[in-house]
Amino acid sequence: METLNKHFSLIAKAAFQRHGFASEQLAAQWSLIVGEAVASVATPDKIKWPTQGGAQKQGGTLTLKAKAGRALEVQYEIPRIIEKLNQFLGYGAISAIKVIQTADLPDMPKPIKRPMSQVAKAAWDEKFESIEDEHLKAALAKLAQHTAPKGPTPAPFSTGENRGFATHPTSSRK
Repeated sequence: METLNKHFSLIAKAAFQRHGFASEQLAAQWSLIVGEAVASVATPDKIKWPTQGGAQKQGGTLTLKAKAGRALEVQYEIPRIIEKLNQFLGYGAISAIKVIQTADLPDMPKPIKRPMSQVAKAAWDEKFESIEDEHLKAALAKLAQHTAPKGPTPAPFSTGENRGFATHPTSSRK
């Protein structure tokens, strides 16, 4: 008995090669290669190879379709995407990426709700007990659940004495 995967690969190979994909695995395993965060907002469209002879294609430009409004985010990830793609392919196949915005990509998946632990809930309740307005208290509790489900954290900086300088720094402005 033969598997359907073998026949699909043979049929799809011509279509993938028409769009410049030397390996259909690049498109098929896109989310595993670049990660869910990038895969949810960008998909590979085609690869344009330079016109040079050789058995192994190198220096290709991958064209990505990115969801409208997310192209800049994808642009920042280009060095990592190139590194991951070349790691997957095993050689320097991709040297550049061109990002095109499009509106026809599906919406991003909704974030997973993380339940707040009882300890964190108690810590937040203690912080909010001095607030009298119930609507404000409920809104802050909801915000806390989504932004800091592990509970409140200590202040990121100290307003205490500065022990790092022999004398306190002064401004050059007068």
